[in-house]
Amino acid sequence: MESSAAEPAGIYVHWPFCARKCPYCDFFTFGREHPDFAKSSGFANALLAEIQNTSVVFGAIGASGCGQGARPKAVPEADTLYLGGGTPSLMEPDQIAAVMQSLGEAFALSPEAEITMEVNPTAADIERLQGAITAGVNRVSLGCQSFDDRFLTLLGRDHDAAMGRRAVEKVRALGFENVSLDIMFGLPGQTPADFERDLSTLLEFEPEHISAYGLTLHSGTPFKRWEADGRILMPGDEPTARMYETLMDRLGEAGYAHYEISNWARPGLASRHNSKYWSKCDVYAFGPSAHGVVGGRRYSKPRDLDGFLNLAATRPDRLVEVEQPPGEERTRLAEVMMLALRRVPGVEWSELDRWSGRSIREFYDNEVGRLCEGGMIEADEKAIRLTRRGLLVADRVMEEFF
Repeated sequence: MESSAAEPAGIYVHWPFCARKCPYCDFFTFGREHPDFAKSSGFANALLAEIQNTSVVFGAIGASGCGQGARPKAVPEADTLYLGGGTPSLMEPDQIAAVMQSLGEAFALSPEAEITMEVNPTAADIERLQGAITAGVNRVSLGCQSFDDRFLTLLGRDHDAAMGRRAVEKVRALGFENVSLDIMFGLPGQTPADFERDLSTLLEFEPEHISAYGLTLHSGTPFKRWEADGRILMPGDEPTARMYETLMDRLGEAGYAHYEISNWARPGLASRHNSKYWSKCDVYAFGPSAHGVVGGRRYSKPRDLDGFLNLAATRPDRLVEVEQPPGEERTRLAEVMMLALRRVPGVEWSELDRWSGRSIREFYDNEVGRLCEGGMIEADEKAIRLTRRGLLVADRVMEEFF
């Protein structure tokens, strides 16, 4: 599958340490309570080594057939950088500065680059955030998740509603003009009225960007076990759908554009980095468990902290696991559709054809006709998109293409 190689790349850096591991989280992270949290200093050095070996790391992907045999550029161009985790705002100012310097040497990073750091309310430390600004961070994604103490306690968050409010005030006072706030819905015991109050509080802060995620229970997490044991009771599909409809209605009324299934933004302030994933641009990923794509080849890094610490400086090429494309054409094309239809405004057939290497509309003619009749999608000669009804059951719609 072809990538949008003409576009500058994005960069993702995974910092796998946080103050506390939330019981619903299945990301590759370590809270302070975990013995591996003590390895964060050594991890910072290993991360720098991996970045400094960029050409070796991603040359391994090129050698595996990246972009029909093309290798990544010696100094790739990039115009977005996302520091995620975990809680990268726990990084010390000198660590952030060193990471930014190494990335600036490994990439031709645009002076107008969007540089985002995820921030947890308890890690909104003035000195660290000021260090991030000095290093070049110009956008923050603040993980408030809720402004209701009942649900923050339930989620195992290490902050309360008052701390979340103060964190927003801090980043504004420091001069951040591009702030994204996270909010969750579909929580155990949550009613549509509860969520609407939470959303009203969030809107008081007038963020430039909002990410809203329905709670998903992942295998191996405490939340999954608690549901099986009857300790938590998830709301049904109907109440959760009403919460999502509230999101669409309230955020639309407030002037936010719904540009991706889980994301809304003020005009012109959609996340440029996240948009690269949905538009199949190259993304160079660093750190354990990080995922990216180069020249149309998807890859990931192992979920192995000790392996990363041991190999980042000596054999960074062994940290790259190149994913093999699906053998069946239908699965390969379904993955194209699943990615593209996350874009709420829709996607043109010509773009889908370029990604897939064939007429994808012709291939899915029956499925598209059936979904249009069911009111789940709208499609014409030029483009396809999910309808409001389709957005409410997007996962089920995507299954139709597999």
